[in-house]
Amino acid sequence: MKFKPFTSAVLLVTTISVSAAHAAKPEYSDVDGDGVISADEIISARQLHRAAMLSQYDANNDGELSRAERRVMRDDRHNSVLLQFDSDGDGELSRAERRAAKEARRAAMQVMLDVNGDGVLSELEKAGLEEVKAQRDESQGHDGKRRKHRI
Repeated sequence: MKFKPFTSAVLLVTTISVSAAHAAKPEYSDVDGDGVISADEIISARQLHRAAMLSQYDANNDGELSRAERRVMRDDRHNSVLLQFDSDGDGELSRAERRAAKEARRAAMQVMLDVNGDGVLSELEKAGLEEVKAQRDESQGHDGKRRKHRI
């Protein structure tokens, strides 16, 4: 099948955006097979994810992301979220579209953490993520109150 230049460009941008969407969050798994995803497994997955993002976006290979490289990473993530959740195609996320994106992230997290696949997160299945959150809040001096997160 032969594509016109414009179609090829759209396919390339879509492929890049979808790749960025898949790379937007780390994949957690029960590496040691104990039936839960522990804080150590979450931290390891996040470290691997950070290394992959550095490898993908560190254009000058200096081991750090410059302001421009971080901007490219943010733009890729924004574009992938738009591609996935901008249902009316206006190039912006409405309140309902942002809510859908948030719910999709929450559902994906629940599926990852639900090691036994019963559709319900037990206290044990939640414990690793809760421990990581508590460690992060403690190290950053947070008081445990919820903060707003951007997409």
